[in-house]
Amino acid sequence: MARGIDAEQQHTMAEQVKEYQARSRHAWAAASFFSSTSTSTSTSTAGSSWVEVLLMIWKLALYALLVFACIAFYFKFIGIALSFTCISALLYLCMRLTKEERKHKKSKQRMLLSLSM
Repeated sequence: MARGIDAEQQHTMAEQVKEYQARSRHAWAAASFFSSTSTSTSTSTAGSSWVEVLLMIWKLALYALLVFACIAFYFKFIGIALSFTCISALLYLCMRLTKEERKHKKSKQRMLLSLSM
C-alpha cells in the first residue's frame, strides 16, 4: 500500500467510525429535545444514557416547580411559592453542575481519541 495501511486496518477503522457516528446520532436525538442550542456536544458512551434521562427528568421537575410557584404566588401562598422557587433553583444548579462535569469528561475523552477517528 502507498500509505502503509492494509485493507483490514481500513475496514476496522471504517467500522469504528460508523459506530462512533451512530452513537453520536443517538445521543444527539436524546439531548436535543429540551436543548437550547442546536449543536450536539455528545460523544456518548453506553453508560451515559441514564444521565441524559436523569437530566430530562430534572428539567421537567424544574418546569413543574416553577409553574407551581407561580400558582402559589397567584393564590398568595408566599411561603410555599418561595420554597418551590428555592427548590427549583437548587435543582437548576445541580443540573448545570452535572452538565458541566459531563462536558469536561467528554472533552477529556475527545483528546484521548486517536487521530484516525
